[in-house]
Amino acid sequence: MRILILGGHGFIGCHTSNILKQQGHVVGVVDCYHQYYTFPDVEYFKVLKQRKDHANNDLTYTGKIEDEMFMSQVFHQFKPDIVVHLATYPNAKMVARNVKDATNNMITATATILDLCVKFDVKRFVFSSSSMAYGEFNGQVPNEEVACNPNTLYGSYKHQGERMCQIWNREHGLEYVIMRPSALYGTRDMIVRVISQMTISALQHGTIQVQGPDNKLDFSNVLDVADAFVKATTMTEAKNKVFNCTRGNGRKIIEAAELVKQTLGKGRIITKPHDPFYPNRDTLNSDRIKNELGWNPKIDIEQGIPNYISWLMEQDFLDHYTTK
Repeated sequence: MRILILGGHGFIGCHTSNILKQQGHVVGVVDCYHQYYTFPDVEYFKVLKQRKDHANNDLTYTGKIEDEMFMSQVFHQFKPDIVVHLATYPNAKMVARNVKDATNNMITATATILDLCVKFDVKRFVFSSSSMAYGEFNGQVPNEEVACNPNTLYGSYKHQGERMCQIWNREHGLEYVIMRPSALYGTRDMIVRVISQMTISALQHGTIQVQGPDNKLDFSNVLDVADAFVKATTMTEAKNKVFNCTRGNGRKIIEAAELVKQTLGKGRIITKPHDPFYPNRDTLNSDRIKNELGWNPKIDIEQGIPNYISWLMEQDFLDHYTTK
Protein backbone atom coordinates (compact mmCIF):
# COMPACT_ATOMS: atom_id res chain seq x y z
CA MET A 1 0.00 0.00 0.00
CA ARG A 2 0.94 3.64 -0.43
CA ILE A 3 0.95 5.22 3.02
CA LEU A 4 1.38 8.95 3.64
CA ILE A 5 2.54 9.92 7.15
CA LEU A 6 1.99 13.54 8.15
CA GLY A 7 4.73 14.36 10.63
CA GLY A 8 6.57 11.27 9.48
CA HIS A 9 9.96 12.47 10.67
CA GLY A 10 8.64 13.18 14.14
CA PHE A 11 8.96 11.04 17.27
CA ILE A 12 6.25 8.45 16.56
CA GLY A 13 6.35 8.97 12.80
CA CYS A 14 9.94 7.94 12.14
CA HIS A 15 9.53 4.66 14.02
CA THR A 16 6.18 3.95 12.34
CA SER A 17 7.64 4.66 8.89
CA ASN A 18 10.54 2.30 9.56
CA ILE A 19 8.26 -0.63 10.39
CA LEU A 20 5.95 0.04 7.44
CA LYS A 21 8.93 0.10 5.08
CA GLN A 22 10.14 -3.22 6.48
CA GLN A 23 6.70 -4.64 5.69
CA GLY A 24 7.06 -3.60 2.05
CA HIS A 25 4.79 -0.56 1.90
CA VAL A 26 5.58 2.59 -0.06
CA VAL A 27 5.88 5.38 2.49
CA GLY A 28 5.65 9.10 1.85
CA VAL A 29 6.37 11.67 4.56
CA VAL A 30 5.13 15.23 4.97
CA ASP A 31 7.03 17.30 7.53
CA CYS A 32 7.66 20.99 8.08
CA TYR A 33 10.49 20.41 10.61
CA HIS A 34 9.05 22.98 12.97
CA GLN A 35 11.43 23.58 15.87
CA TYR A 36 8.81 23.86 18.60
CA TYR A 37 11.28 24.00 21.46
CA THR A 38 14.18 26.26 22.37
CA PHE A 39 16.86 23.61 22.62
CA PRO A 40 20.23 24.00 20.87
CA ASP A 41 20.29 23.72 17.08
CA VAL A 42 23.03 21.10 17.34
CA GLU A 43 20.69 18.74 19.17
CA TYR A 44 17.71 19.45 16.93
CA PHE A 45 19.53 18.80 13.65
CA LYS A 46 21.40 15.73 14.85
CA VAL A 47 18.31 14.03 16.26
CA LEU A 48 16.35 15.09 13.18
CA LYS A 49 18.96 13.44 10.94
CA GLN A 50 18.62 10.25 12.97
CA ARG A 51 14.84 10.39 12.59
CA LYS A 52 15.07 10.91 8.83
CA ASP A 53 17.56 8.06 8.42
CA HIS A 54 15.53 5.74 10.63
CA ALA A 55 12.25 6.52 8.83
CA ASN A 56 13.77 5.16 5.59
CA ASN A 57 10.75 6.47 3.67
CA ASP A 58 10.50 6.55 -0.12
CA LEU A 59 9.43 10.15 -0.69
CA THR A 60 9.60 13.31 1.43
CA TYR A 61 7.50 16.45 0.99
CA THR A 62 8.67 19.47 2.97
CA GLY A 63 5.92 21.90 3.90
CA LYS A 64 3.13 22.70 6.32
CA ILE A 65 -0.12 20.78 6.56
CA GLU A 66 -1.81 24.18 7.01
CA ASP A 67 -0.92 25.01 3.37
CA GLU A 68 -3.93 23.69 1.46
CA MET A 69 -2.37 24.12 -2.00
CA PHE A 70 0.80 22.31 -0.93
CA MET A 71 -1.18 19.44 0.61
CA SER A 72 -3.37 19.12 -2.47
CA GLN A 73 -0.22 18.77 -4.62
CA VAL A 74 1.13 16.11 -2.24
CA PHE A 75 -2.06 14.06 -2.47
CA HIS A 76 -2.12 14.44 -6.26
CA GLN A 77 1.50 13.33 -6.64
CA PHE A 78 1.69 10.56 -4.01
CA LYS A 79 -1.85 9.15 -4.38
CA PRO A 80 -2.02 7.62 -0.89
CA ASP A 81 -4.15 4.62 0.01
CA ILE A 82 -3.89 5.48 3.73
CA VAL A 83 -3.05 8.70 5.57
CA VAL A 84 -1.58 8.71 9.09
CA HIS A 85 -1.95 12.09 10.79
CA LEU A 86 0.83 12.72 13.34
CA ALA A 87 1.57 16.36 12.46
CA THR A 88 0.45 18.30 15.50
CA TYR A 89 1.48 20.53 18.37
CA PRO A 90 3.38 18.29 20.78
CA ASN A 91 1.94 19.27 24.17
CA ALA A 92 -0.72 21.19 26.04
CA LYS A 93 1.36 24.17 27.16
CA MET A 94 2.56 24.80 23.61
CA VAL A 95 -1.07 24.97 22.49
CA ALA A 96 -2.01 27.31 25.34
CA ARG A 97 0.83 29.68 24.34
CA ASN A 98 0.04 29.59 20.61
CA VAL A 99 -3.74 29.39 20.42
CA LYS A 100 -4.22 30.89 16.95
CA ASP A 101 -1.53 28.80 15.25
CA ALA A 102 -2.54 25.68 17.17
CA THR A 103 -6.15 26.12 16.10
CA ASN A 104 -5.08 26.36 12.49
CA ASN A 105 -2.85 23.29 12.84
CA MET A 106 -5.09 21.02 14.91
CA ILE A 107 -8.56 21.98 13.67
CA THR A 108 -8.55 23.80 10.31
CA ALA A 109 -5.74 21.77 8.75
CA THR A 110 -7.25 18.50 9.96
CA ALA A 111 -10.54 19.38 8.26
CA THR A 112 -8.67 20.24 5.06
CA ILE A 113 -6.80 16.91 5.13
CA LEU A 114 -10.03 15.00 5.70
CA ASP A 115 -11.53 16.74 2.65
CA LEU A 116 -8.47 15.81 0.59
CA CYS A 117 -8.79 12.20 1.73
CA VAL A 118 -12.35 12.15 0.36
CA LYS A 119 -11.36 13.93 -2.86
CA PHE A 120 -8.47 11.54 -3.58
CA ASP A 121 -10.27 8.34 -2.55
CA VAL A 122 -8.10 7.55 0.47
CA LYS A 123 -9.21 4.28 2.07
CA ARG A 124 -8.35 5.03 5.70
CA PHE A 125 -7.42 8.00 7.90
CA VAL A 126 -5.45 7.21 11.09
CA PHE A 127 -5.66 10.03 13.62
CA SER A 128 -3.27 10.49 16.54
CA SER A 129 -5.30 11.75 19.48
CA SER A 130 -4.22 11.68 23.14
CA SER A 131 -5.18 10.38 26.56
CA MET A 132 -5.69 14.06 27.41
CA ALA A 133 -8.93 13.92 25.44
CA TYR A 134 -10.43 12.25 28.53
CA GLY A 135 -9.56 15.12 30.88
CA GLU A 136 -9.32 14.08 34.54
CA PHE A 137 -9.37 10.35 35.23
CA ASN A 138 -7.21 9.93 38.32
CA GLY A 139 -8.29 6.76 40.13
CA GLN A 140 -10.36 5.55 37.19
CA VAL A 141 -9.32 3.18 34.40
CA PRO A 142 -11.22 4.50 31.38
CA ASN A 143 -11.87 2.38 28.33
CA GLU A 144 -12.76 3.83 24.95
CA GLU A 145 -16.48 4.00 25.79
CA VAL A 146 -15.96 6.47 28.64
CA ALA A 147 -17.11 9.97 27.67
CA CYS A 148 -14.35 12.49 27.01
CA ASN A 149 -14.36 15.65 29.10
CA PRO A 150 -11.11 17.47 28.25
CA ASN A 151 -10.02 20.31 30.51
CA THR A 152 -7.16 21.69 28.41
CA LEU A 153 -7.31 23.29 24.98
CA TYR A 154 -4.93 20.60 23.72
CA GLY A 155 -7.23 17.81 24.94
CA SER A 156 -10.25 19.62 23.53
CA TYR A 157 -8.66 20.00 20.10
CA LYS A 158 -7.67 16.33 20.10
CA HIS A 159 -11.25 15.37 20.93
CA GLN A 160 -12.58 17.68 18.22
CA GLY A 161 -10.24 15.95 15.77
CA GLU A 162 -11.76 12.62 16.78
CA ARG A 163 -15.28 13.94 16.23
CA MET A 164 -14.30 15.23 12.79
CA CYS A 165 -13.06 11.76 11.84
CA GLN A 166 -16.43 10.32 12.84
CA ILE A 167 -18.38 13.04 11.01
CA TRP A 168 -16.42 12.57 7.78
CA ASN A 169 -17.05 8.84 8.09
CA ARG A 170 -20.78 9.36 8.49
CA GLU A 171 -21.09 11.98 5.76
CA HIS A 172 -18.51 10.75 3.24
CA GLY A 173 -17.77 7.13 4.15
CA LEU A 174 -14.10 7.82 4.98
CA GLU A 175 -12.76 4.99 7.13
CA TYR A 176 -10.93 6.10 10.28
CA VAL A 177 -8.90 4.79 13.21
CA ILE A 178 -8.38 6.95 16.32
CA MET A 179 -5.36 6.32 18.56
CA ARG A 180 -4.98 7.66 22.11
CA PRO A 181 -1.35 7.31 23.30
CA SER A 182 -0.12 8.48 26.70
CA ALA A 183 3.15 9.61 28.34
CA LEU A 184 5.51 8.74 25.50
CA TYR A 185 9.25 8.28 25.92
CA GLY A 186 12.10 6.54 24.15
CA THR A 187 14.94 6.86 21.65
CA ARG A 188 15.10 9.86 19.31
CA ASP A 189 13.16 12.07 21.71
CA MET A 190 14.00 15.78 21.53
CA ILE A 191 14.44 16.25 25.30
CA VAL A 192 10.86 17.46 25.70
CA ARG A 193 8.94 14.75 27.58
CA VAL A 194 8.78 13.67 31.21
CA ILE A 195 11.47 10.97 31.12
CA SER A 196 13.86 12.93 28.92
CA GLN A 197 13.46 16.11 30.99
CA MET A 198 14.19 14.19 34.19
CA THR A 199 17.32 12.73 32.61
CA ILE A 200 18.66 16.04 31.32
CA SER A 201 17.94 17.75 34.64
CA ALA A 202 19.98 15.09 36.45
CA LEU A 203 22.87 15.49 34.02
CA GLN A 204 22.78 19.29 33.90
CA HIS A 205 21.86 20.24 37.46
CA GLY A 206 22.33 17.07 39.50
CA THR A 207 18.65 17.13 40.45
CA ILE A 208 15.43 15.52 39.21
CA GLN A 209 12.31 17.61 39.77
CA VAL A 210 9.12 15.61 40.15
CA GLN A 211 5.77 17.37 40.12
CA GLY A 212 3.08 15.29 41.79
CA PRO A 213 5.35 12.37 42.76
CA ASP A 214 2.48 10.05 43.67
CA ASN A 215 0.55 10.83 40.50
CA LYS A 216 0.57 8.05 37.94
CA LEU A 217 1.14 8.06 34.20
CA ASP A 218 0.65 5.18 31.78
CA PHE A 219 4.16 5.44 30.33
CA SER A 220 4.38 4.09 26.78
CA ASN A 221 7.60 3.40 24.90
CA VAL A 222 7.66 4.86 21.41
CA LEU A 223 8.69 1.53 19.85
CA ASP A 224 5.57 -0.15 21.22
CA VAL A 225 3.40 2.80 20.18
CA ALA A 226 4.80 2.76 16.63
CA ASP A 227 3.93 -0.94 16.41
CA ALA A 228 0.38 -0.08 17.49
CA PHE A 229 0.12 2.60 14.80
CA VAL A 230 1.27 0.12 12.19
CA LYS A 231 -1.48 -2.29 13.24
CA ALA A 232 -4.02 0.54 13.16
CA THR A 233 -2.84 1.44 9.67
CA THR A 234 -2.84 -2.02 8.11
CA MET A 235 -5.35 -4.27 9.91
CA THR A 236 -8.97 -4.50 8.74
CA GLU A 237 -10.06 -5.14 12.35
CA ALA A 238 -9.15 -1.53 13.24
CA LYS A 239 -11.76 -0.03 10.91
CA ASN A 240 -13.76 2.85 12.44
CA LYS A 241 -12.57 2.23 15.98
CA VAL A 242 -10.98 4.15 18.84
CA PHE A 243 -8.03 2.61 20.70
CA ASN A 244 -6.28 3.49 23.93
CA CYS A 245 -2.67 3.02 22.89
CA THR A 246 -0.96 2.45 26.26
CA ARG A 247 0.50 -0.38 28.32
CA GLY A 248 -2.50 -0.31 30.66
CA ASN A 249 -0.21 -0.07 33.68
CA GLY A 250 0.02 3.33 35.34
CA ARG A 251 3.23 3.95 37.29
CA LYS A 252 3.96 6.62 39.87
CA ILE A 253 6.05 9.46 38.47
CA ILE A 254 8.42 9.06 41.42
CA GLU A 255 9.10 5.47 40.27
CA ALA A 256 10.26 6.76 36.89
CA ALA A 257 12.46 9.36 38.59
CA GLU A 258 14.07 6.71 40.78
CA LEU A 259 14.82 4.59 37.70
CA VAL A 260 16.45 7.57 36.00
CA LYS A 261 18.55 8.20 39.11
CA GLN A 262 19.48 4.53 39.43
CA THR A 263 20.50 4.26 35.77
CA LEU A 264 22.58 7.44 35.76
CA GLY A 265 24.00 6.96 39.23
CA LYS A 266 23.19 10.60 39.99
CA GLY A 267 20.31 13.01 40.47
CA ARG A 268 18.87 14.22 43.78
CA ILE A 269 15.08 13.93 43.58
CA ILE A 270 13.14 17.07 44.48
CA THR A 271 9.38 16.68 44.79
CA LYS A 272 6.88 19.45 44.10
CA PRO A 273 3.06 19.61 44.08
CA HIS A 274 1.14 18.53 40.99
CA ASP A 275 1.01 21.16 38.24
CA PRO A 276 -2.72 22.07 38.15
CA PHE A 277 -2.47 22.98 34.47
CA TYR A 278 -2.41 19.28 33.60
CA PRO A 279 -5.30 16.90 34.28
CA ASN A 280 -4.71 14.15 36.83
CA ARG A 281 -4.26 10.97 34.84
CA ASP A 282 -3.52 7.35 35.67
CA THR A 283 -3.97 4.00 33.95
CA LEU A 284 -5.91 3.54 30.71
CA ASN A 285 -7.74 0.35 29.85
CA SER A 286 -6.01 -1.00 26.73
CA ASP A 287 -7.85 -4.33 26.46
CA ARG A 288 -9.47 -3.43 23.12
CA ILE A 289 -6.27 -2.90 21.15
CA LYS A 290 -4.66 -5.95 22.75
CA ASN A 291 -7.62 -8.24 22.08
CA GLU A 292 -8.75 -6.95 18.69
CA LEU A 293 -5.43 -6.07 17.05
CA GLY A 294 -3.18 -8.45 18.97
CA TRP A 295 -0.99 -5.60 20.17
CA ASN A 296 1.46 -6.72 22.81
CA PRO A 297 3.52 -3.85 24.29
CA LYS A 298 6.84 -5.35 25.33
CA ILE A 299 8.82 -2.52 26.93
CA ASP A 300 8.14 -1.48 30.53
CA ILE A 301 9.97 1.41 32.19
CA GLU A 302 12.45 -0.95 33.88
CA GLN A 303 13.75 -1.79 30.41
CA GLY A 304 12.74 1.32 28.47
CA ILE A 305 14.30 4.00 30.67
CA PRO A 306 17.79 2.40 30.69
CA ASN A 307 17.49 1.86 26.92
CA TYR A 308 16.62 5.52 26.38
CA ILE A 309 19.44 6.72 28.63
CA SER A 310 21.91 4.39 26.89
CA TRP A 311 20.95 5.96 23.55
CA LEU A 312 21.17 9.48 24.98
CA MET A 313 24.61 8.95 26.48
CA GLU A 314 25.94 8.04 23.04
CA GLN A 315 24.93 11.41 21.56
CA ASP A 316 27.72 13.92 20.95
CA PHE A 317 25.41 16.88 21.62
CA LEU A 318 25.19 15.83 25.27
CA ASP A 319 27.96 18.29 26.22
CA HIS A 320 25.31 21.02 26.09
CA TYR A 321 23.57 19.43 29.06
CA THR A 322 26.28 17.99 31.27
CA THR A 323 27.84 19.96 34.09
CA LYS A 324 31.53 20.73 33.82
